[in-house]
Amino acid sequence: MQSFPMQSFLGRAGEQISSFWKDVYDTVLNPKPDARGDTRIAEEARARAPVIWLLGMVGSGKSSIVRTLTGSSDAEVGTGYRPCTATARIYEFPEEAPVVRFLDTRGLGEVAYDPAEDLALCEKQAHLVLVVVRAMGPVPAPVLDALTRVRRRHPDWPVVVAQTTLHDYYGGPGAPAHPLPYPFGDGTRPGGIEALDRSLAAQRETFAKLPGSGAVRFAPVDFTPEEDGLPPADYGVDRLWAALEAGSADGVVSMMRHSLQNSGRPGAGRAASHIWGYAAAAGAIDMLPVAGVIGVPVVQGKMLHSLAGMLGVTWTRATLAEFSGCLGAGVLLRFGAQFGVRQLVKLVPGYGTVIGGAAAGAASFATTYGLGHAAILYLSSRRSGARFDADAVAEEFRRAMAEATGVAKASRMFSRDTDGKSGS
Repeated sequence: MQSFPMQSFLGRAGEQISSFWKDVYDTVLNPKPDARGDTRIAEEARARAPVIWLLGMVGSGKSSIVRTLTGSSDAEVGTGYRPCTATARIYEFPEEAPVVRFLDTRGLGEVAYDPAEDLALCEKQAHLVLVVVRAMGPVPAPVLDALTRVRRRHPDWPVVVAQTTLHDYYGGPGAPAHPLPYPFGDGTRPGGIEALDRSLAAQRETFAKLPGSGAVRFAPVDFTPEEDGLPPADYGVDRLWAALEAGSADGVVSMMRHSLQNSGRPGAGRAASHIWGYAAAAGAIDMLPVAGVIGVPVVQGKMLHSLAGMLGVTWTRATLAEFSGCLGAGVLLRFGAQFGVRQLVKLVPGYGTVIGGAAAGAASFATTYGLGHAAILYLSSRRSGARFDADAVAEEFRRAMAEATGVAKASRMFSRDTDGKSGS
């Protein structure tokens, strides 16, 4: 192993600590057009965003699920898909630094459509299979055939089944609306409408015959636009989230849910959805031996600038100093020092490039995620004109950083064997 003189080591660490926050501040206060940097952030976030594979027939409700989970409008979902094969397409949310990717194939069962190529692509990229079937009637044979082939090749893959358009069983005008409170529990309980319950049970029996040992979870849902007059418009969404979280045991989907859902502060929900992507990009860049020194502060600076724009607040040197003060000088000094040391460790041949790179990636992911959530709390207070709570901002930083640290370890998202798995 190559040795590093202690004096040189300390000197370089000190230089990196002082330049770290300068780079963050410069990026926030003096943003410059950087198309290559923006592209790289999106690419790195994309490579680690969970991929949910939507499998279902045309008109089964796949786009409604994407719209509901992301909070995007129909127009955004409709125009946001981009092709990845001749017949498969992908929707990334948000596009500039994705927190989640929905992989969709052409409707199974269409005339002259051979899904073999698309299925092979999806199997390479997907983290979770989300089967979408209409609740009324039997499971379509093309969906069942495709899923059976997948489970034969991947017998331990979990499957989530969204059973959609429940209102088809409610009858005509004047018929009862959704039964409330939501009665289906984990997707196996009756809802009180006899014909619907029989159909849901028959579908569960069909999926129970799938090969393999991976769990199959069910979520009866009905996502209809508000103008259709069938409230709530996101009926069963909590059950669907629970099924997705259970199907992704490493905590990635749980953290994604936290990033996507509105926390109740105006504008904060959409801003929060951007943090994951920037954090993932910072972590990915920091795995590299040299790039992290330059890249991570810039990514964090871009994130802080972007969050302020979404919340309608402008950073100044004074507000940046105020925000930094919330986190505490000791925290920031330790943060910068640890970052500087990690950069040097990565330069150690062998151990440093492999183990040090993974540790650096996880640490930068967690700290960027923590900074983002703390910034949203601070910026939301500035936007409303309310007096901010410095202790609450510091606590939010610690909470979010701890959450991200746990997910990074559980999911091994910065280990060498998963690096770049899902990029396309």
